[in-house]
Amino acid sequence: MFRNIFSVLIGILISFIEILFSIKYIKKGFINIQSISIIDLKSIFYYAPDKFFIILFIFYIFSTFLGCILTAFFVKKAKKAYAMLTGFILFIFSFIHIFIYTFPLWFRFSILTIFFPFSYLSGEFVEFLQKKKWIK
Repeated sequence: MFRNIFSVLIGILISFIEILFSIKYIKKGFINIQSISIIDLKSIFYYAPDKFFIILFIFYIFSTFLGCILTAFFVKKAKKAYAMLTGFILFIFSFIHIFIYTFPLWFRFSILTIFFPFSYLSGEFVEFLQKKKWIK
């Protein structure tokens, strides 16, 4: 039981860390928002161009996929279920995050649709690798 809780927490933590570092990394690529600190996310999202959000969307997908793969890798049984649980928790946090900060409307709708499919695919991916005996 503690192994499953620990693996879900690891998946969520890795996803959060990757999202925060991706915002910091993407911010460096855009000249017009260089002077804004990472702490003041509201102004970053307000002044950012559309390319910023497209790249951030890709990083959200990758962080969800990676966090759910780590969760599915560490649990013993029900890999898809725990990956979906991790995706659901990430969905809840992003839902809260979307209403706190200013995002474009297209980004709000598109970001909420990525968590469940990619968390399911990551659980399926780990089960496929274990079925082929590529990982134990």
